[in-house]
Amino acid sequence: MKERLKKIFIPIFLSVICGAVCGRLLFSIYEEKVTDTLSSNIIYMLIDSSYDDYNSMKASSLSNYIYYEDNGKYNAVIGITKNKENIKKIEKIYNKELNIKEYLLSDKDIINKINEYDKEIESSKDDAEIKKVVLEMLELYKERDDAKMVKIS
Repeated sequence: MKERLKKIFIPIFLSVICGAVCGRLLFSIYEEKVTDTLSSNIIYMLIDSSYDDYNSMKASSLSNYIYYEDNGKYNAVIGITKNKENIKKIEKIYNKELNIKEYLLSDKDIINKINEYDKEIESSKDDAEIKKVVLEMLELYKERDDAKMVKIS
């Protein structure tokens, strides 16, 4: 009887231990990813144009922009904001309707700066001052090329 219990108990005990170790390992792998996603903030990238290649983007008449490649297209970003109301102000200073893409950004330093810039844009009525703040936001992002974003839309 003891032998039979040992034959049943030992494999069950080892299975429970292996399951606990594997479960903890998987949890630790995904815990960091979920925490980053949950602590991320939505930002809006205001895209002026998309180009098929880098050279045609450089040859365009755009100035003061950042760009990124997405599905073989080069997107020229002329504004970044977290506030949807500020999008209309930025479109007004450029006199055009911009393409808006949503991204998740988890870099706290950049988010804090974008919040500050958004408050300045929100409180400002002067187009020249708004444009200056928008350009400062772009410079901030240019300096931090290590920031990672996740595309939402």
